[in-house]
Amino acid sequence: MSVLVSINDRWGRGTLSLASVPTNPNWGMRLEMMSQSITTRLDPLWTLHCR
Repeated sequence: MSVLVSINDRWGRGTLSLASVPTNPNWGMRLEMMSQSITTRLDPLWTLHCR
């Protein structure tokens, strides 16, 4: 705990916190806004060639 407190004192409150995240955070990814083509279109993928 003392290390956590000292890092937060140095870098600002909230820099580190205990490992607890809400199960349904309001900042989470909104899947309804994501494009449906992300799983169906292969043309945006990169092609790498190794020699």
